[in-house]
Amino acid sequence: MALLFIGTSLQAQQSDNGDGTFTNPIIWADFPDNDVIRVGDTYYMVTTTMYFFPGVPVLKSTDLVNWEYASNAVQQFKQHPFYDLNGGNRYGKGQWASSIRYHNGKFHILFLTLNEGGFLCTATKAEGPWEIRKLARPYYDAGLFFDDDGRTYVAHGYSKISVTEVDANLAPIGRDSVVFDKVQRPGLEGAHVYKINGYYYIYATYGGGDGYQCCLRSKNIYGPYEEKIVLKDDMNLHGRGVHQGALIETQQGEWWSVIFQDRGGVGRVPTLQPVQWIDGWPMVGKDGRAVVTHAKPNTGIVSPVHVLPTSDEFNTESLAIQWAWNHNPDDSAWSLTKRKGYLRLTTSGIAGDLPQARNSLTQRMFGPFSDATTELDVSHMQVGDMAGLAVLQIPYASIGVTAAEGAKFIVMKHAGKTIDSVALGKRNKIFFKASVNTIKDQAHFYYSFDNRAFIPVGDTLNMKFDLKMFTGNRFVLFNYATVRPGGYVDFNWFRMNTRQGPPNLFKASSLVQAEMYDDIHLARVTASKDLSHPGDQDITHLTDGAWIRFNQVDFENGYQYLLLRMAPGQGRVVVYADKDTLNPYASVTLPAALTKEYTTVSIPVKKLTGKHQLTFKFTEGATAVNWFSFTNEISGRKEHAGL
Repeated sequence: MALLFIGTSLQAQQSDNGDGTFTNPIIWADFPDNDVIRVGDTYYMVTTTMYFFPGVPVLKSTDLVNWEYASNAVQQFKQHPFYDLNGGNRYGKGQWASSIRYHNGKFHILFLTLNEGGFLCTATKAEGPWEIRKLARPYYDAGLFFDDDGRTYVAHGYSKISVTEVDANLAPIGRDSVVFDKVQRPGLEGAHVYKINGYYYIYATYGGGDGYQCCLRSKNIYGPYEEKIVLKDDMNLHGRGVHQGALIETQQGEWWSVIFQDRGGVGRVPTLQPVQWIDGWPMVGKDGRAVVTHAKPNTGIVSPVHVLPTSDEFNTESLAIQWAWNHNPDDSAWSLTKRKGYLRLTTSGIAGDLPQARNSLTQRMFGPFSDATTELDVSHMQVGDMAGLAVLQIPYASIGVTAAEGAKFIVMKHAGKTIDSVALGKRNKIFFKASVNTIKDQAHFYYSFDNRAFIPVGDTLNMKFDLKMFTGNRFVLFNYATVRPGGYVDFNWFRMNTRQGPPNLFKASSLVQAEMYDDIHLARVTASKDLSHPGDQDITHLTDGAWIRFNQVDFENGYQYLLLRMAPGQGRVVVYADKDTLNPYASVTLPAALTKEYTTVSIPVKKLTGKHQLTFKFTEGATAVNWFSFTNEISGRKEHAGL
């Protein structure tokens, strides 16, 4: 997918369009299992990091759109040797599905680990310091709730939702009371509890990639509870339901939900959805659909555009807050002070491969693309050492330097297997790059000797989201020994470049995927059958009157033709510019030739310059659209002249 790249700031993509609207996801990165609260004028969000530490990140915002880091509640997790990669690991396990609440002047974060039990973190400020203590028992996917009568409860469970009254230490006072088990399908989880207008609401999800959100309500905390589906919709991505999150009321009385969507290799990304109360139920989205672009919440505060940091020059005495080690680090084997302006990673043990390598430093990648580049000095590596830049999940791949007897080699590895190797010669400084497209779920690797000309090496990593790890793919800086410890490498900097500027702004000349709409009516996203564009998605269910809308298309100096990639079918496509719904900007009657295969239809258009809104409206007979683009030159393309 071709996108409009704006600026060179090395930060994550923003969600704020700068015009009073935002486009989902609010963070295009792996921040799942969202729970959000408001304390005064500030919103706080906690998410899952599992086996990455520092972990249990707390973010803050004043408008629910622009977020920044406040702290990491857990610096290291010393409950089992596996968290040190000692004798095993905690991939696919560790901390998840936290519940955050503010009560009696303290923040409380309740979470579970499957193997070690339940834990509570507390702090007087979201920025910390945080205290952590182990609880008498665990609560699965817990929702902590402080009632207005002074009692405290935890809602928890999988398929069977229970409510348990607890004391000040969150130890159970009585038995677990099953309050709901008449599930629509197995997997009801992620319960969060609210008391609104005399009702107790349990906001929960039927999990999985196609998950959906439901709500239970009762006048009594112990039930009986009614159930209602409040959102069952994918958003820009076929079969990927928007689900599991929190309800939040703004200072101005608006209701919203921060709720995530599975997006394959990049992980599970948070979205922001409006909530309308209808017959006492919090109905999420708009007209039963998850919104993509929408007016920002009314919080009474004008918030500037803010994006999360991604890069680090390693020129301070602490790592930037976005970094996390893969499992607990060995603090004796890394340093930011032994060589000023560099991160030094020293091998402290023996590892067979990257997943077993301690002191591997990671951070999230961001959609729709991320280019990560680093410079490292390899002059002090020992025989058998391997150091470089990786993308970690299952499968994983890396670009790095391996030290042999009397020589060093640049190697690209895929799941531990060497795919390509190039002699490094006498050089000791090397630059590595990993370029990731999170739409296609692909990563490519490069090396350079001057940070200008980058040479591709190895093969393509087809990124997955494997439940054996259960986290989004991450970039990794690593150095591990396979023979003996003691060698070290120095990383000079790490810089990540992602898409910049308003997220819904597209160049008219780029190939704009139809599923990247701002708004949609009647139509649906499905997997494309266009063999010339494998892995794409289509907009289908084009019943009469269905439409999709793109709010910001930059025509620059203007174009002569609109290109539409259409599936077999007949009917009519009418395109409107801006708010003019009486005078079509372009229209085409799809000819009978489209009954055999996907065709690129070219339509002469009048010249537009600058930025405009485009609405594509369909009539009965049109079956699917894959993408659109504008051009001044159509010779040599495979297209059918529009009528």
